[in-house]
Amino acid sequence: MSLFFKKLNNAGMWEKIQKLRELIKAEKYFKKRTCWNCGKELNIYDFLSDNVNFTPEYILKLWQTPFLELHCCECFRYLKIHEIKKIEKELSERKCLNCDTPIDIYKFSKFHSYLKIHELKALWLDKNFLVFCNNLCQRKYYKTYYYFLKKEN
Repeated sequence: MSLFFKKLNNAGMWEKIQKLRELIKAEKYFKKRTCWNCGKELNIYDFLSDNVNFTPEYILKLWQTPFLELHCCECFRYLKIHEIKKIEKELSERKCLNCDTPIDIYKFSKFHSYLKIHELKALWLDKNFLVFCNNLCQRKYYKTYYYFLKKEN
């Protein structure tokens, strides 16, 4: 099931969409937005679904802010890749804690796609953060670790 359908089936999201619709109707002037980089038309409901932690009121406030420029998803991904290249210069590779497979920052960012760029950077550069190449290695590591702890007790 795609992320799009997960968002659509979320009752809380539907409530936020309804609230946002009401707020937009009450607005005297609703600002149409285009991507700051490529000019593609943007949709406030996509903006809401990409920022689910924000309230509809805050989403509308951000949308209507005259000095704030927004990017479409494609241009935003390009910005993230540009930032990831900067992180790569600081530390290009780590190893999976379970299988010792080399992992680059790009694979790590795909595995942790939910992270904001500053969170991604902080975790990648934190030598104490446990890095795994995939979910299977992560589960194997913790299964072995918990089994070891039980044996000791």
